[in-house]
Amino acid sequence: MKQSYINCLKKLREFRKNLKVDKDVKRGKLYFTWIIDKTEKIENEKDEEFIYNNMIQYTLKNYKIDTYTYERLDRKLKSIVNDNYILKNNNYIFNNINITKGDVLLLMKKILFKRGNSVKLMGNI
Repeated sequence: MKQSYINCLKKLREFRKNLKVDKDVKRGKLYFTWIIDKTEKIENEKDEEFIYNNMIQYTLKNYKIDTYTYERLDRKLKSIVNDNYILKNNNYIFNNINITKGDVLLLMKKILFKRGNSVKLMGNI
């Protein structure tokens, strides 16, 4: 562990020293911000409240559920989708930041992390 940490610091120092022009400096700021965010997520990966808030903020709001997937859901999941999503252009878009933890976990398990589903990133809406 200690050697890995030392190697990481060496690489980060080397990377920082190579940031000479403005474009590189901007790239470096983005990279270091990314490292901070990822470190925070790893530090808090067992904190259920942190996970719940991140699922809402970064995951659910960035994915849509198409009507094909919706039609194949059981009654309970359809109810959760109906209560927390709006239908727009034949896709269900997340619309409720006050969703319960249980509903978030169920959506993640049964829809978003299920293999072969039709959940898509929102970039193409």
